[in-house]
Amino acid sequence: MKQKLFVLLSLVSFSYTIFAQQDRVQNILKPAHGWDNVSFGFCWYNDKDIYNIASYRYCSPGKVLEIKSSPACNTFAAMYVKGKTRMVSIFSYSDGYNKHTFKLQDSPTAIAYSANAKFLCIADMGRVIRVFNSFDYQQVRAIPTAFAPKKLSLSNNGYYIAAFEDHIVYIWNFETGRVRKIVEMENNVNHIAFSPDNAKMAILTEIGKLYIYDTRTFEQTEVHEGMSDAKECEFHPEGKYISIITATDRISILNMKNSSEERQVIQASNGGVNHIGYARSVKGITNLIYNNGSQFVFHPLLELTPDYERLIHSEVEEKMDEWLKQMPGESLEEYHLRVNEETRAQQYAQFENEIATEMAGDKIGQAEITFGNYNQEQQVLEINFDNMQEIYLEVPQEDVADFSKPEKLAFENSIYGVTEDDKFELLYTEVTNTETGKKYVFDNLEKQSLDYLASDDNFVPLDLIQQSSMEEIKLQEIREEVVTAAKEASLISEHTHIDVKTKVEASTNADGEKIMNYCVDFNYDVEQEFSAQEDFGPGKYIISQSESAMAMLKIVGNAFEHEFKEYLVPGKKVIINVTGSADAAPIKNKIAYNEEYGAFDEELVYNKGELTTLTLNKSTGITTNEQLALLRAMGVKDYVMKNVSPLNNMQCEYNTYLNVSNERGAEFRRIGIKFVFVDAF
Repeated sequence: MKQKLFVLLSLVSFSYTIFAQQDRVQNILKPAHGWDNVSFGFCWYNDKDIYNIASYRYCSPGKVLEIKSSPACNTFAAMYVKGKTRMVSIFSYSDGYNKHTFKLQDSPTAIAYSANAKFLCIADMGRVIRVFNSFDYQQVRAIPTAFAPKKLSLSNNGYYIAAFEDHIVYIWNFETGRVRKIVEMENNVNHIAFSPDNAKMAILTEIGKLYIYDTRTFEQTEVHEGMSDAKECEFHPEGKYISIITATDRISILNMKNSSEERQVIQASNGGVNHIGYARSVKGITNLIYNNGSQFVFHPLLELTPDYERLIHSEVEEKMDEWLKQMPGESLEEYHLRVNEETRAQQYAQFENEIATEMAGDKIGQAEITFGNYNQEQQVLEINFDNMQEIYLEVPQEDVADFSKPEKLAFENSIYGVTEDDKFELLYTEVTNTETGKKYVFDNLEKQSLDYLASDDNFVPLDLIQQSSMEEIKLQEIREEVVTAAKEASLISEHTHIDVKTKVEASTNADGEKIMNYCVDFNYDVEQEFSAQEDFGPGKYIISQSESAMAMLKIVGNAFEHEFKEYLVPGKKVIINVTGSADAAPIKNKIAYNEEYGAFDEELVYNKGELTTLTLNKSTGITTNEQLALLRAMGVKDYVMKNVSPLNNMQCEYNTYLNVSNERGAEFRRIGIKFVFVDAF
């Protein structure tokens, strides 16, 4: 008990260090020869000993060569030498218990987890990368290699696994094991990293060069020099920046969207930096983590600007999803008049400008303004801002003398955009000279041609958007039939609101080909005062105990039995995300669980977006709201597997999402399900 309490206190200490908004230092017993972290999972080693962040010793398996944290934060893998034998074992984060030691035919050379924590990869001297299931540790596939990799890198989407030997980089298709690309560099390689969005791969060479590749084609797109010793590189979680260990006492941070911008440098006074990582605090601040002598330093990256382009694009997509749908009462003819290729591009640009303007705030009011040159031939005056690009204002020559004091200019109705290097720029503004009362207009809204969207990799053909809109109407009709029948049977009332949505999303497969995924999303809501009667009661999780949940799932069954059965193609892949929710009502006494949905041993789940695990069986019973949310999600999975039988012939990838509210109330006890049919068209 004391041991587990010490581990818990250690994790609390670790949590404290990353919540601060200034550098925090965690002292450790001795320098870390190597370490790894994911979210709140953290371990480091020195010689034969493996420790947590507070220097509590987990275990001493042998001479440690490499450790990797499971993205689910429940275990870590260690490669070590015991006697004269290289070995790989899995250890528990809670107490350092050895959960499994692999029986390997050949000596291991490198280890790595997949981003979803479902697989552990072990490279060996037999020139094979062996992929093991992280549930039962059974080998699921073997990827032949031309050498024995010393490091492995996996993309977050599970498409690629990469390794290098000297100056040659190999990239394999992770699922099939086929070689996707072989890249030959001019110099030996030190490190490989994939970007969080999987769109880029970074290769760092020993002479201090950083090469960026597009993962669709694996063609080189950028080269950055001056990285000195170039030990290791890691992309920032948002992808706009990349951090590089350029010496044992120095880390450089490079802006990927504006490489001309001066690099930020972090000095590690005690040296010994051999790895870098990131952790996000509860306040959403991203911390860069590095080891510095007998310390770990958590440096808040407050000086980095957000990825405005990504944020704007995300909001635009959300608004466009609604705009592209056929509106209630809108005829098909009216819909086609409103939504076409030209109006779609115009609306996208309008949303983009609106959101960029909102994000920019009062950039002009915050700027120091100066006058530049005047072009007599074109009659335009250059106006400079110290926080964004200059603009050229049309001013008749006879008015130029009036522009003597920048503070006499008033700017109104300004519209902003974002440049290629992710900086705000003025696209439109009305300028009034307050001394003369004359008004001038700067209009650069047509800077980008409206057909620029046609080359966007995320652009979905209009006919598929329209098809999706039509099918959503079919779903609404199915919903109305089911809901009406449930109301007539007095199972639910008009206070239960079931929602169904469809969407087509552009994506890329592991061969770099553009594909279209079809998403169908089902969820519901019950008005607060009626939730207790029509939805899950306190402590209830059996799916049939919620009439609202059953009504929604009947819509799912009816849809895929009739109108939507064309998407249930044998052999095709479908990603099924099931969601279970719970409120914050405390569970004072253990709730009996008779394993109606089976036993769960460290089941992988996403709890409020973080990958973690849950254990639940008959003997443990239900003691937490997270377990209740898990069972509600498992009820959805159970229903679908039993009632949508064609799914059994597809490649189904189930993911479980939990949402436990901080508030009490029946309205927080919900389920939901989303289908993503991969390469559906």
